[in-house]
Amino acid sequence: MYRRLMAALGIMALLGGCGNTTENASEPQAQTAKSDTAQASEMRDYEGEGDAWSAEYSMYVPEDGGRLRARLTASYEGAGPAPIGEVKYSYYGVDIESGSGGMVVKKAPENGVYLLRDLVTTEYRPDEAGSVELLLIWNNGKRSETIRLEPTEG
Repeated sequence: MYRRLMAALGIMALLGGCGNTTENASEPQAQTAKSDTAQASEMRDYEGEGDAWSAEYSMYVPEDGGRLRARLTASYEGAGPAPIGEVKYSYYGVDIESGSGGMVVKKAPENGVYLLRDLVTTEYRPDEAGSVELLLIWNNGKRSETIRLEPTEG
């Protein structure tokens, strides 16, 4: 429940804070018209759990096929303290844009939630929701886990 609440708050913050003033100013009255159609836009959420991690991928798909907004978070739930040092990830799915990256964590997050990816991408119109595969690598490459994230009912 806590993770769902955090994901929902994160998406709301993401949607409310996306873009900068210059970007929004370049679309005079068209922005107002788009906000009216936002109610018909689609939100897709995916969740999955492994032995040491749980993860969530949230995607906002505008009805007009505009810019996709997505956020990928992982929560460490394994034994011992949350990982510090380099945490690498790679994810892919049929209906999402694949990605990979890494981060150097100097201090483990207090809530154990790692924000892996927060993106606004070019125009992209995914088809039906499928599953997402997420690979996490930590502990200097000595530990890894693959998690399948499935679409949630929403």
